[in-house]
Amino acid sequence: MKTDYLYSWLKIHKSQPTFKAYPKDLPELQSLLRELKSKGLSYNFVGSSHSYNGIQCVEDNVAIIFDGSGLKSIEYDYATQEVTVESGVTIEELKFFLRPLGRQLLNSGNYMKQRVIGALVTGTHGYGHENAIMADGITAVKLLNEDGEIVEINDEATLKYLRVSFGYLGVIVSIKLKTKPNEQYKVTQKLLTLSNLQTTLEDIGDKPHALTMFPYSDAEDPYIGLVFLEKLDSYHPPKEVSVGTPTIGSISWAIIKLFWTIDARFPIIRPFVQRLIGIFARRREDEIIITSPEDLDYLYDYHPMLESERNPSILKKFFTTTFTAYNIGVFVPRNELVDLFSFIHTLGKRFKNQRPRRYFKNSIGTRYVGKSTKSAMAGNFEVESYSVDIFFSTTDLKFAEAVQDEIAKQFTVRPHWGKSILKSYLLENITPEVLENFKQKRQEYYSSGLLRPNLGELDLES
Repeated sequence: MKTDYLYSWLKIHKSQPTFKAYPKDLPELQSLLRELKSKGLSYNFVGSSHSYNGIQCVEDNVAIIFDGSGLKSIEYDYATQEVTVESGVTIEELKFFLRPLGRQLLNSGNYMKQRVIGALVTGTHGYGHENAIMADGITAVKLLNEDGEIVEINDEATLKYLRVSFGYLGVIVSIKLKTKPNEQYKVTQKLLTLSNLQTTLEDIGDKPHALTMFPYSDAEDPYIGLVFLEKLDSYHPPKEVSVGTPTIGSISWAIIKLFWTIDARFPIIRPFVQRLIGIFARRREDEIIITSPEDLDYLYDYHPMLESERNPSILKKFFTTTFTAYNIGVFVPRNELVDLFSFIHTLGKRFKNQRPRRYFKNSIGTRYVGKSTKSAMAGNFEVESYSVDIFFSTTDLKFAEAVQDEIAKQFTVRPHWGKSILKSYLLENITPEVLENFKQKRQEYYSSGLLRPNLGELDLES
């Protein structure tokens, strides 16, 4: 077996495993686990590399890779309207499978190449007040214990800890999920200022919504992009969108990438570019978009078809790009969001005026994720929350850590397992009983401790 580096998303972190294993089917995987146990070799289970913190990057571990494995089965149960997926299936593959059936996931993230298993066990989310965490839709799990034996779990007491388990409780080989009928939404996009945010949020209530703050758009009262969705009870024809053309698409992408390159090398231009938002915002009217019930990613991309099938919007890419950037993510309670935005705005001004100057990569992204009652380790468990993502250049890891530390000192943060820089203080706001139960589940299913994801400073063994 070939030995080489294992990389996290955007290659921020890397590790050198003892070797990488690519089991192609269930018997091969079971045999591998038995062999690893007999030799006392530690290992981790890599469903996808879409992770800032490098959960899958562990030195001297055996990395069990499923990105391209034969575990690709998808089965739909017409009686229960649930779908069972194996660990090699991507979000995109699952969505394409469900669409002809008139069904979709309860919620999902927008990174379509991510494996469903990886998305579920790290708490990937969409937004809304109900089932915002993808894993909330899990009704059954098949995993392998340390002896390679199949254990099927469908009792709620255990699923509560398996739904967001970041590869700590077992090697998951398949998951059963709830689905729902394809839905259609009216999407409203608008710009407002931070001073108007609290009143606006009260008006929106529990409607699914997302916010993007442009921290340099105004020195005192920055602008915020708001998107909220309203479900339609009857069909409305969506706006027609032209399929992208190779020539226009190539020219548009060339312009966008040129700007991204300039932006990466000269971040001092970001305040100037964002101030343009403040200039144009006063004249901009709300934009209304009707989603298509067959869209695969309507929660993040509201226009018909996939973004890759249309010509790109140059201005939108200028203002909201995350190119050559990584993001840290934390969950904060709903009642702290407005204060958090004000705090981040102040931080941005402070870092911009220090020497050396430091800049947020671009916008501050926020999604309302309600609260989960089904996933005990999710950042929004039993607390009505927002997921907050802050973007940085790939060279600014220390800056990113400093920002997360500053936020953690002032606010009730919880971890976004796929994105947070995993430090011990992220556990302080998780109920001690939840942590204790989680540790007990670990002992129940993996008492040998050979299954070892990278949990940073988080000590869940003691």
